[in-house]
Amino acid sequence: MEEELKKIIKDTLCIDINQLTEEEKKYPLLSSRFDVLPYQMFVFFSRVEEKLKIKIEEQDIVEGNFNCYFDILKICEEAVNKVSDE
Repeated sequence: MEEELKKIIKDTLCIDINQLTEEEKKYPLLSSRFDVLPYQMFVFFSRVEEKLKIKIEEQDIVEGNFNCYFDILKICEEAVNKVSDE
């Protein structure tokens, strides 16, 4: 799942997670460091749900939790686990 997420990020946002330091993985994707635009995040969000066959909780988006790589990974892992428990 993590490799698929990295591929989606690279294909959608043109960010190679494998090239980032641990510190950079904590930076918000919607920051000047990555030059990601809000509409790109929306497309990314949609592709994550589609490709990973999960549903991201709206609350995670509203609260700004779906933002940096580590947080996105955690949210996706939790969503995948939730789907497999059902």
